[in-house]
Parts: sequence; structure tokens; C-alpha cells
Amino acid sequence: MAASHRIRRSTLGGIGLHLALCAAGAARAQSVGFDPADYGRAQLPLRQTTGDAAAYVDRNKGAFEPIAELDPKDGLAALARPIGRIDIVLRNARSGQMVGASCTGALLPGDYVLTNHHCLPQSGDLSPVKASILMDYLTLDGQGSRRFEIDPRPVEFDARLDYALARVSGNPAAIYGTARLSGEAVPGNRSMLVIHHPLGRPKVMSRFRCFALKDPGEGPDLRHRCDTLGGSSGSLMFDASVAGVALHKEGGLDPKDPSSFNSATRLSTILGRSRILAEIAARQGGPAAATAAADPAPRPAVPTAAQAPAPTPDGPLDPGRMNAILRGR
Repeated sequence: MAASHRIRRSTLGGIGLHLALCAAGAARAQSVGFDPADYGRAQLPLRQTTGDAAAYVDRNKGAFEPIAELDPKDGLAALARPIGRIDIVLRNARSGQMVGASCTGALLPGDYVLTNHHCLPQSGDLSPVKASILMDYLTLDGQGSRRFEIDPRPVEFDARLDYALARVSGNPAAIYGTARLSGEAVPGNRSMLVIHHPLGRPKVMSRFRCFALKDPGEGPDLRHRCDTLGGSSGSLMFDASVAGVALHKEGGLDPKDPSSFNSATRLSTILGRSRILAEIAARQGGPAAATAAADPAPRPAVPTAAQAPAPTPDGPLDPGRMNAILRGR
């Protein structure tokens, strides 16, 4: 399944809310719109579509593997636990109109959620009014899922690197655990895994032909061939070390063009920019040291040392087992 902007236009051509969220510099950002009247519901009807988007996803189960079908004791099920769907209601400063958007995010130690900046934008015409993360959304009926409120004003963000770090209430990490972060370099052809909520649908993973390009690009951006759709924005990309090494942000993959790719931001660059995330990665035992790309923008404000996150209580999954899973696709 490709995630090109052209395919999303033909399949989801009526999602004007999605397009409204995409600034000129991020025209292929992969948030997905919904009617703000549906905020708080598990199942988000795509009222603005011109076709049956749900059927489109269902027809491509070979690319998107439902997390619900995994044994709860499976290592991949455990890896997916801290990943949830982020729902946002935004206000258009010019028109006053409210719009809804859905992305993906990951729970981190210290009551934080990591997602894309374009999901919780802090510049431009749209500003988030309220946000939440829906955890354990595995089936369309939403059975067993729980929602936790997110502060729509991130404590850290960077529009160029397209990341936002926000506070979440209710201590969901005590229930679902937290994701691991790593500043490890991602070489070309590296096998990867993405866990996400495409189109706001129940949680799935992409691992079929999911890898970094042979030429993964230079600087902050990572080119990859993992299948995604609108709603996948903010997904952590995992490698065989079962740690997040990149943050997916936009589409561009075309099934007819083998040179096309989707885009993510390397965690190594984000960790070099973010004191909070670097501290989290260091406490988790991963390589947090990274050299930030040159950036003339001022560093965002961060909490004081007294507010530094505590180490995650969850130990890492066995890397050998995950490596075997990835190589055995």
C-alpha cells in the first residue's frame, strides 16, 4: 500500500480538514481530519470522504497488520502498548471555525507524549484547543480503550524538525508502559517497523517491505518505504533494537515509482535539539548523545531539572527476539 499524497487525494479527496492542517512546507503531512463534533468517540466517521476509506484500509490488511490479532504476550504487542491515537480540536484564527485532526503518538516517561508539531501546531492559522490520546484502540467498537487528556500547549516543540512533546494527565504510562528512544544512526536498507493509527482506525503495524532507503538522505530527514496513511503522523519508527529511531511525519510513497519515499525525522537530530528527550533516552540506557543539525531558531523552553522525567519502569524487550521477528518477515 502506498502513502503518496496523490493516492490520498483520490481516496480521501474530501478531507479538507487534513489539507487545512498542512502548511505550505508540509503539504504531505499525514494527519487526518474528522468532524469536531465526533471528538471523544473511539470510532471517527470520515464524513468528508468521497469514497469508502474504511473499505480501502480493510482491503490492504496485507500491509497493515492489526495489533488486535497478536497474542497479548507477544513482544510486538508489548512494543505497541505505549502507542495511541491523538485526537485534536483546532480553531482557525481567521474564520473561528473548529476542525478536528487525528495523529499517532507515543507515551514517554515523565507523563509526556511525543508526536509531530503539525499535529499540535504552535504557529500558523490553526491552534489546538483540546487534545487527548486514546490508548488500546484495537477494534472499531473501541472496547477496552481509554482516553487521557493532553495539554494542547507542548512543553517542547520544533516546527522544522516537526516534533512536539506535550504533557498527558492520568498517568497512562503506569498502565501501558513507555516507548524507548534511541539516537542510533539509521543506515540505508535498515529494517524498520511502524505502529500507528492510519485514518484514525484501530492500531496496526507496518513491517512488510518496511525499511530505510538505500540512500536514506542526509541531515534530519530519513527516507523510508514503510506504508502509512493520513493519521500516521507522529508514529515512532522502530528498528531491531526495539527502540524508536525516527519520527514519521509525511507521505510521498508511490507504488509506481521505486525511487519515491515517505519521510521521518531522525531521533538522533531530535535528541540533539531536545533536552527532555535526550534525558529520557539517557535514563533508558540508549545512546542519547547526538549532534543537532545547525538551527538558527531559538531553543524552546524546557522544564527545570527538578521536573526531569523519572526512568521508565518497563525494561526493554529482548533485541534478539525482535531482530528475528523483523528478519523473518
